[in-house]
This record gives sequence, structure tokens and C-alpha cells, in this order.
Amino acid sequence: MARRRIDAVIFDLDDTLFDCTGQLTEPARRRAAETLAAAIPDSDVSALQRLQAELADQLSSADSIREIARRHELRADVVESALAAYNRDHVEAIAPFQDTRSTLDELAARHYRLCLVTTGRPERQRRKVDLLGLRGHFSEESGSLILHDDRKVPEKDEALHRAARCFNLSPCRILSVGDKLNSEIAASKRLGMRTARLCFGRQKNQRPRTPEERPDHELNRLRDLLELLP
Repeated sequence: MARRRIDAVIFDLDDTLFDCTGQLTEPARRRAAETLAAAIPDSDVSALQRLQAELADQLSSADSIREIARRHELRADVVESALAAYNRDHVEAIAPFQDTRSTLDELAARHYRLCLVTTGRPERQRRKVDLLGLRGHFSEESGSLILHDDRKVPEKDEALHRAARCFNLSPCRILSVGDKLNSEIAASKRLGMRTARLCFGRQKNQRPRTPEERPDHELNRLRDLLELLP
């Protein structure tokens, strides 16, 4: 970080502050697969669940479901039912990474300003924040929790820009931390932010395809931030 002083950190939520893939994604894929299988003769739920995982290497979760529906020429209402099953508001019991709270506490003690910008259906993302016990650091009232509804605005740029405006900082003074190269890393770099990728979750084996997907730093654990940020 010698090149520029960093004063604030923006975090992604899923697979950045908690194991979303292990705790929520596979059960969600199962629900979507059951809905799709009911409309596809002689289909196998487990096979449809695996296909979602395979397609997710290149597509979003929602687009993976849409692609399966396209291949089987399913009606639009079946697609919407499968998406609703995947993204239901109810969230199972979840827990943050072991080092999440201690890392956030230490960064706050070091006077870094923190913000959470999370993508998904707003009520579901709010529920995750509550279940993970992160309200002490992030809240909509303070402007430190920004909900990005990708059904309305697919790209994350505007939500990240809102976070930068709340900080009233130049983007080059902000570090953006996330797991997805084609989402938070690329969007943050387009805005001029520094970036750190947490190598975890369903996209951990993805490699940058464009210069804007290339993170400035890679982290194996969230607490590696404490060595990166003085």
C-alpha cells in the first residue's frame, strides 16, 4: 500500500465475509433444481444441481438457471418460480468466517472507515447481515450498508460509487475487497479503487480475463488484510 494511502475499505458479503457457497448456495441450487425438474420430463434433480454449478463458472446463478430453462424450452413462469426458489427471503442459520469479526474490529480500531456493498435481493441480504451479527459495523442508517439489487441494475458500479460518495474520498484512497473478478473487482477498478480479491468460494479458480479483472492483491484469508493495511 506504499503507493497510495488507504483510508477506507469496502467489503462484499457473500464468500467474502462468510462461506456463502457452503452454507447457502448448494441448498439454493437444490431448491431451484427441484422446481426445474418438475417441469422437465425424466430429469434428475442432482444432475440439474450439478449443471448449475458447472454453468456458474461462466454465468451468474440467475443466468445459470435461465440457461437450463432455455435448453429445455421452459415457460417463463417456470423460470421465475425457479429463481424465486433460489432467492427466497428465508435464510438458513449462517455464521461468518472465524476471522471476520476480529478483522473488522481491528480495522475499525486502526481508524479505517468500513462499508459493505452487497448484491442480491435486498430483504435477503439484510437478513444475512443480521444473522451474521454484522450490524455493529454496517447499517443503512449510517450509509455503511449499501444494497445492490442486480435485477434492476446488473452492474455493481453505481452501488460502489455511492459508497465512495458516502466516504467523501477519492476512489484511489479506497480498497475494495471481494471474491468475484467480473463483479466487485472489475467494477471497483473501473472506478479507480484499489482492489483485493479473497480467493474463496465458487469462483476461486477463475483467472482474470481482462486487465480490469486483475486485482491489486490476493488474500487467502480475510485477516490477511491486517498485514496489507498498516
